[in-house]
Amino acid sequence: MAGPKIRREAKERGTLFGASADEYERIRPGYPDAAVRAVAERASTAAADEAGGEVPADPAGIRVLDVGSGTGKYGRAFAELGFDVHAVDPDSALLEINPLPSAIARAEELPFADASFDLVVSAQAWHWFDAEAASAEFARVLKPGGVAAIVLNQLDVRVDWVLRLSRIMHAGDVYRPQWRPELGAGFGTVEARIDEFSVPMTIDDTVALTATRTYWLRSNDTVRARVEGNLRGYLTEEHPVSEPFDLPYMCLTYMAQKQ
Repeated sequence: MAGPKIRREAKERGTLFGASADEYERIRPGYPDAAVRAVAERASTAAADEAGGEVPADPAGIRVLDVGSGTGKYGRAFAELGFDVHAVDPDSALLEINPLPSAIARAEELPFADASFDLVVSAQAWHWFDAEAASAEFARVLKPGGVAAIVLNQLDVRVDWVLRLSRIMHAGDVYRPQWRPELGAGFGTVEARIDEFSVPMTIDDTVALTATRTYWLRSNDTVRARVEGNLRGYLTEEHPVSEPFDLPYMCLTYMAQKQ
């Protein structure tokens, strides 16, 4: 099943978010612990297999590269588990508030030597990449048997009112659960998991979240005012909510091992 269609200017649009970096960090959701730990355990097991069967006692021995790291929301979760995490992103403004060791770079041209990392992750960024070129780079910088993980948080549009909300927001990031990233011949079978979670929100938060979306960032003030009016009207009249309300999400995680 195909994912969302990505236009040619995706490479340039991947640096749109720096102007609102602080708000992006504040309002975008984090990632469920279970989803993070599943990737961490997969990478640890793979590293153990390559090392002769023993899981490293010190997770600092496992090197992780967070590609399209942004403000580091996903990569920080691995750093908190003790992994040695490094970040790359093309947007210097986002990296300014990313606490991880970082470099300004694109997924298609990673500034690292071959076989440098045990785990390469990318959260909320795969759709900005040239999949073929990025996959080749992921495979190049991974150690033998290393793991790649593609992660996507999206509104749970299986819930009717959330589907309507996503359309008003122009969320634009809806992947079907059957979708799989094309990681190329360098990787084995892609394994998938779904973790459901929710985030407490207010109506003002929902407007702020919308303001971090590509559609909003590329729109003029007239369009933004119309979108905000539609959002507030929907959440106060058509589907009135009591604040705070729980906004349902799905975290889609895809993992594959380097062959």
